[in-house]
Amino acid sequence: MAVCLLMASAASGQNDDFIEHRLKADESPFTLARDYLASPAGHRAIMQANRITDPRRIPVGTVIRLPRNLLAYRPVNLRVEAFSGAVTINGQPATRGMPLPEGAAIRTGRNGFVSLRGESGSVLTMPTNTHAQLVRARIYRLDNLQDIELKVLGGRGEAIVPGLRPRERFRIGTPGTVSAVRGTTFRVGHDETGARSVVEVVEGAVATAAGAQEALTGAGFGIAATPGGLGAQERLAAPPEITAPGAIQTQPAVSFAIALPPAAAGIRTQIARDAGFTDIIGETITTGSEPATFTDVGDGRYFVRARVISASGIEGNSEAFSFRRKRLGATASAEPSALEDGYRFAWLKDGKGETTYAFQLWNAASPADLIIDEIALDSQGIVVSDLAPGAYEWRVAAMQVDEDGLLQVWGPTQRLNVTE
Repeated sequence: MAVCLLMASAASGQNDDFIEHRLKADESPFTLARDYLASPAGHRAIMQANRITDPRRIPVGTVIRLPRNLLAYRPVNLRVEAFSGAVTINGQPATRGMPLPEGAAIRTGRNGFVSLRGESGSVLTMPTNTHAQLVRARIYRLDNLQDIELKVLGGRGEAIVPGLRPRERFRIGTPGTVSAVRGTTFRVGHDETGARSVVEVVEGAVATAAGAQEALTGAGFGIAATPGGLGAQERLAAPPEITAPGAIQTQPAVSFAIALPPAAAGIRTQIARDAGFTDIIGETITTGSEPATFTDVGDGRYFVRARVISASGIEGNSEAFSFRRKRLGATASAEPSALEDGYRFAWLKDGKGETTYAFQLWNAASPADLIIDEIALDSQGIVVSDLAPGAYEWRVAAMQVDEDGLLQVWGPTQRLNVTE
């Protein structure tokens, strides 16, 4: 599959192996090699590339092509901005602030996420089960031009690239695609089987070519590439509806009900510590009516977003919502007590912080008539006696007061059958 994705605004026609430079007064192939190339001997390559026979008779303002691979440069200051889970850089566990050398291999494992930030403000984010390589990360001595290229070998990558200066280059691609951008936000995905690569443009525009096929993909659209060529352009799906995304998450697992639109292949849901989703801590893909569920999420404030996945693998738009995670609840049970004709209802706290409890008991035949309705209990149990034979139902609530006011979480209703 020979697929090339290029920004239309960047398609100036210059050879990708060269950077163009407009000749100034007192400049020549000799001074250009001395000032901008890794070796002064590079003047021969400049003359050959530009078919110069007399280096002393070049008009000022002539556009000279300089071989990119001979340019002197310093490494880009590209570092790990945030990560969670299993992430390695060149086989070593990632750390915050860790620099990435050119050629670095980046891997995220199951529930592993990493965001990289460049000195120009660009951000690269890679979710779980992604394998990528930093092919190039250079700032040339020539006008301090930036040249960054990342290849996603499997999984997905998302790039936010501030406006680049003319002749600067920022590329992110796959084994079958290359995307050159000039100030945009877009995503790239690659199926490691080689069956499909996708590009999703959030901002900007990308010109796509595959063999004799060409297409311009603008903001809000995506396109898939397969060994058979380019698919039809698709409008990015609207964000799916998340039921009560801002509700306080108190249960053992953080869970969001999200409706799967008709004809969609699935929904990718992510949670992060920040609204920009550079510090992602969880991700799940659902394909039916099951909720998006996350385990082992500590107390705190987070953000959630979800994207629809189309049948062609193209992911849609998303909207971020803040929510609070506060584990609170009580595990309860009932058993006969040492007191004759008595039953002990006991519970254990789930979560942290000072907690009080509420207890309710009623006859199953008359649920509106509460036999016991206790609130603000400090103890973790209560004994009830003299219950006539019959079926009873009961429940326990855990309560805390914090910056959001009173938080009360009722546990499940349980049944008690008294036979004598």
